[in-house]
Amino acid sequence: MKNIYLTFFSLFVSLNTMADSWAPPKTKDYYNEDKTYFVRIVPRTVPEKFWKWMNAKPRRKNRFSPADTTIIPCHAIMYKKTKNGDSLVWKKNLINEIAPVSAYVLNDAMYMVTFDNWHSMGYGVDVMVYYDNHGNLIKRHMLEDISPFPINTYSMSVSSIWWRCDSKFLDNKRLEICFKDENETIVKKIYNLDEKRIE
Repeated sequence: MKNIYLTFFSLFVSLNTMADSWAPPKTKDYYNEDKTYFVRIVPRTVPEKFWKWMNAKPRRKNRFSPADTTIIPCHAIMYKKTKNGDSLVWKKNLINEIAPVSAYVLNDAMYMVTFDNWHSMGYGVDVMVYYDNHGNLIKRHMLEDISPFPINTYSMSVSSIWWRCDSKFLDNKRLEICFKDENETIVKKIYNLDEKRIE
């Protein structure tokens, strides 16, 4: 019986360690290094009354306005800083369902890179995504495409694979990505945005 209790306790501790929680995503601005450009990432917006509309009986659905029933996709707005204020460069929907976890803008805004999906880091086909200077999708990657470690060696929680420690642009085409496994081993890799691959 004692062994059963110990086993249950160990399982409980293990599950508790794996648990995590995420606050709702918020609109956030990401600046390039010299602060001449920034991108505003706006998470997907679900109207407060949307689910009431979804669950309403057919004859009651017409009581709701378009604003109550329209989901606004996650999108990005790129701006250039000028002496006359912020100048719109482009505005496009992103492929993330909710929002990316982070974003990086190259100094001349030729590229914008996003990492991961809100509440599901490390999963899916858009762990790394980058866009051109008009906001058009260039390429997206699964973690398996870019990882120097086997996927099962990263720290994991209920929602996410905790794989990345940092990123930074090295020049106008190369991005340094820092990977960290569950043993705190760190490997830095260079992604060439022009060539669409890890060097």
